Amino acid sequence: MSAHDTVFLTGATGLVGGDTLARLLRAEPGLRAVALVRDLARWTEVAARLGPLADRATPVVGDVQRPGLGLDASTRRRLAGEITGIVHAAADVVFSSPLDAARATNVDGTRHALELADAWPLTRRFAYVSTAFVAGRRTGRVLERDNGTAYAWVNAYQQSKYEAESLVRASAPGWLILRPSMIVCDTADGVVSQFNAVHYTLHLWHQGLAPMIPGTARTTADAVPRDFVSAAVAALALRDDVAGETLHLCAGAGALALDELIAITWDAWSASAAWRGKAIPRPALVDLETYRRFERTVEETADENLRRVTRSLGSFAPELALPKDFDTARADALLGRHAPPVRAFWGAMVRHLVDTDWALSRRRAA
Repeated sequence: MSAHDTVFLTGATGLVGGDTLARLLRAEPGLRAVALVRDLARWTEVAARLGPLADRATPVVGDVQRPGLGLDASTRRRLAGEITGIVHAAADVVFSSPLDAARATNVDGTRHALELADAWPLTRRFAYVSTAFVAGRRTGRVLERDNGTAYAWVNAYQQSKYEAESLVRASAPGWLILRPSMIVCDTADGVVSQFNAVHYTLHLWHQGLAPMIPGTARTTADAVPRDFVSAAVAALALRDDVAGETLHLCAGAGALALDELIAITWDAWSASAAWRGKAIPRPALVDLETYRRFERTVEETADENLRRVTRSLGSFAPELALPKDFDTARADALLGRHAPPVRAFWGAMVRHLVDTDWALSRRRAA
């Protein structure tokens, strides 16, 4: 794409979208952007972070769940003469969402964005930010060219993103699918600004409330920092030579074996004498059927607090028993670099969670 293009971005107020927007504008001084937002107050925060770059970004109020992305007819007509590329990053990323709720944002939202791409004649690129975990319950090596799986999924998030990818592939030429793995921190320094199922699971480990997890010592955990993902999306989304490709934005060969991940986590937390004194045992690694029996036992015999814990883990923990190895060869070649290995930031991330009290005081006050 050229310096005179205008990109339309959804998810600009989200974890990846805002940083991607800044990187796109910074990389190409002539590029202009239009950002779909539901709330102009949240755009004010994004614009403040953009600084002078905000002069080249225009917010439009809408909603991905609505036809036409909720844009009024005059706005859609105006953008039809401006937009040359779309980066669709908006998503419901809550693993425990019911399927109809996940589909409302992830599937219907993608359909609505694709319909606009088809209606806007200047648009020649549609970049979709998906997830590597569309692979669902598949195990083993997952190639970038693999189109997900129709076998089964661990949660509705995975299924809805798989279904959205299917819509993208069925659209006109010019699409690109970008699949990050789990985003667990902002940068390799370990700072966490948005919490997800990984952090909640770690909090339960820290409290000694998750005595077992499904998986084996050789199961690998693939995770990436947000800045790697947003930099990769910005670098790849508008390139003219990647149409029709699916790319993994994952640690790949830098994924971390589960036993080492637990060891790094316990070593980091053991720096606190108070926590060490609690003598909290490391969670036992068990097969998925054993873990399911544990869940059933908790449901039948435990108190409501423990039942609530196991239910909260149910939409995420089974993924650990489904080892995957994400191929990143094509993405690495295009980017000219690998994602940082998980080992490089995991310890800093878990220390940050403890040092900030897991930001629980902020969440309780909200």
